[in-house]
Amino acid sequence: MISSNEMQKGLTLEIEGEPYIVLDWQHVTEGRSKANIRLKLRHLRTHAIIERTLDAGPKFKLVPVERLPVTFAYWDGELYHFVDTAILDPDTPDEIMLPAETLGKASKYIVDDLQLDLLLLNDEPVGVDLPASVVMRVKDVEMSGHYWHATMEGPARLETGLVVLVPPIISPGDLIRVNTENGEYMERV
Repeated sequence: MISSNEMQKGLTLEIEGEPYIVLDWQHVTEGRSKANIRLKLRHLRTHAIIERTLDAGPKFKLVPVERLPVTFAYWDGELYHFVDTAILDPDTPDEIMLPAETLGKASKYIVDDLQLDLLLLNDEPVGVDLPASVVMRVKDVEMSGHYWHATMEGPARLETGLVVLVPPIISPGDLIRVNTENGEYMERV
């Protein structure tokens, strides 16, 4: 059990009997009313994202989620294939396959040989924990003039299909670093 003062992103909580991961949180006090905690949560099984406002007083039950270090191997068109890099349990298969629904928006950031953590709830894969940023190859860049003159940024399609705004110095084939939290361009690598 943790109190609202110990709340942070990435914690896995049980709320109304269901497992959630905290995506964002805010401690809110309005005037003389009691303090509340505003949470943005993702359900660990359905991957639905919800927002909840709860009283700050009660304690929250933590859900034990295992983190298994894996490396992305390949995508066969239906399943993402990962290799267990830490073989913690000899009974665990070397290759773990997940459908795109389990990964959610994280699938747009998964590139070859990416190392990340697989989240396991009761030995069942429920998602992945991405690194803060990933390096991706630019596939094509929209070069129409109205992007470059209006905002000095234009859309670029990356190897996974993700579209990000990039400065004019970026061209197809370049490697760029992308923030996995907000999907924004960070730098050219």
